[in-house]
Amino acid sequence: MKLSEQIDGFFDIQLDAWDEAAERYRALGDVKVRIINIGDRDVRVMYNPARAVSTSAKVDTAAISNRPCFLCSANRPKAQRTIQWRDYDVLVNPFPIFHKHLTIAAREHKPQSIIGYIDDFLALAEELQGYIVFYNGPRCGASAPDHLHFQAVPDFELHFRENIIGSGAVMVCGHSISVVAAQMREIIGQLPSAPGEEPMINVLAYYADNQWCVGIYPRSNHRPKNYTSDIADTSGFMISPGAIDMAGVIITPRLCDFERLDAEIIKDIYTQVSLPHSFVPKIEVGIMNAPEVKVTTVGNVLREENPVTYTAQAPDGRITVHDVIIGIDFHWQRKENQSFEGSIILMPASGSTEVINLIDVERYLLSVVSSEMNSNAYGEFIKAHAIISRSWLMAQIFPDHSLSGYKCVEHEAETVRWYDHDAHTQFHVCADDHCQRYQGIVKASSAHVADAVKATSGLVLTHHGRLCDARFSKCCGGVTELFSTCWQPVDYAYLQPVTDPYCASPGADVLATVLNDYDLETTDFYRWKVTYSADELAEIIRSRSGRDFGKILSIVPLHRGPSGRIDRLEIIGTNQRRIIGKELEIRRTLSRSHLYSSAFEVESEGKDAHGVPQRWIFRGSGWGHGVGLCQIGAAAMAAEGYTYTEILSHYFPGTKLTRIY
Repeated sequence: MKLSEQIDGFFDIQLDAWDEAAERYRALGDVKVRIINIGDRDVRVMYNPARAVSTSAKVDTAAISNRPCFLCSANRPKAQRTIQWRDYDVLVNPFPIFHKHLTIAAREHKPQSIIGYIDDFLALAEELQGYIVFYNGPRCGASAPDHLHFQAVPDFELHFRENIIGSGAVMVCGHSISVVAAQMREIIGQLPSAPGEEPMINVLAYYADNQWCVGIYPRSNHRPKNYTSDIADTSGFMISPGAIDMAGVIITPRLCDFERLDAEIIKDIYTQVSLPHSFVPKIEVGIMNAPEVKVTTVGNVLREENPVTYTAQAPDGRITVHDVIIGIDFHWQRKENQSFEGSIILMPASGSTEVINLIDVERYLLSVVSSEMNSNAYGEFIKAHAIISRSWLMAQIFPDHSLSGYKCVEHEAETVRWYDHDAHTQFHVCADDHCQRYQGIVKASSAHVADAVKATSGLVLTHHGRLCDARFSKCCGGVTELFSTCWQPVDYAYLQPVTDPYCASPGADVLATVLNDYDLETTDFYRWKVTYSADELAEIIRSRSGRDFGKILSIVPLHRGPSGRIDRLEIIGTNQRRIIGKELEIRRTLSRSHLYSSAFEVESEGKDAHGVPQRWIFRGSGWGHGVGLCQIGAAAMAAEGYTYTEILSHYFPGTKLTRIY
């Protein structure tokens, strides 16, 4: 049984047996709360007088040596119960911040230090799904700096997932505990520290959707200059930030502090105790999956086992993966040998091998921007694209969990599918058009692109403090589309239909600076036409859907989005009839690769003796799903002199630029 499944019963038993702790948990119902907006963040201030013991704790060497360790089993209250987990005791925290608050203490008395115990910390997060597990360094909020321990509180009470963006945390996310742990050690190892001491840090983590997400808060000071431990001293504040405070919940044990805190004071406290950093997050990119994989290396590359991992050790290190398929199932599908920076991980996956590239976000974006478009594109267009690519990527790492309740439909009369990031369970994003085109360092060779990406480093689009799921497509066809037309039935205020006159006639010179060679092979995408014979269309639908409709009698659009894209379509044949959706499912069912878009009108010509149409004509507009930024339109705007901020405001109204690292 997972630890998270034991907690509810454990709390009930513990509080029934420990009146003093039970009274403090009941008192949480009287805790006062204020919401204070600081830029894009909503910080909660909580007045909790019971936390005075922790907030004002003396943690100097003399004070620690003169008191018994309250986390050692010999010194705990007799009423305190435990659950054993590995080499730790799981305890109900008797001085709670939230309605369920755990302390996970090592059985052996040893100093508070996460170095050497990162694997335990991450395994605990996996065991306690639905909880945020956190660590306070010995000079960063730990009231027991002499005894190794972690803590945990319910995810829904802390809201760490929503608050991590823009919080100052160094973000680490990944699907492999060994990879995440290695990144954490690398980051912590780069932070300044006194000889023989751990860097000043707070760490929070959760496990969900088959991945760990970790926030490391580098600290410069234990407490702000205006801190006071004297309950009667109102010249300062009794606020000693720990992990919970750094994650957006300021704990005040005094009413006077609760009442006089404001945005400027809180911002000043964060500034005083935080250590500015320039760490760039790393991501896992799925490159390919194949029974056999050929990898070659050049320069200084380290090979490690379990799993097999190649890591470039110097700028000259290059790792090449052979025969990578790009444009999967599209009309430009082909194979390439692709070279990569960072690390290539060969992860076993059900009789095949998943090839994953671990690389920092900015290096990834250099390739994405050059892979998605011509590297000679207009600078303002490249800047805009770098920002939306970064925003979309970070939104996939920290997904909107409200979307998880919606499932594709498959029953006797209807198939409604969408193809989104949630198809990936071993890495963050794939390298193909399903996510964002990423073709390794081969495409990251332009100084022009590098300058534009560097100029926007760390910038993302946010809306009311949350990351924007900033989608883009090649050509909207004149009007952008709603999110719900293509994916889950949810719509965002920043992804509303926008009239786009810029993509109508960009001119060959604009297209040549935007599209790569294989994209230039596609013509007439603003307005297009596809014609099939009756037998040809029937065979395409049969092979693509896996269903034999017989001869096709009718194709009926049932619902369209504001751009004209169809998201529900009925196909009627002599053998069966069926409703299909959404946008991409329609495109792939009606083409050997994909129709350019689902914004089409359909007509038939001629009929045989049985009334079966003999020819089908699809007249459509646009290339791609049409949601968010239109690449052709945005490039045309840049050609006319619009800045990247103006381009983003046009396609994503109401959004704000936020720097997250």
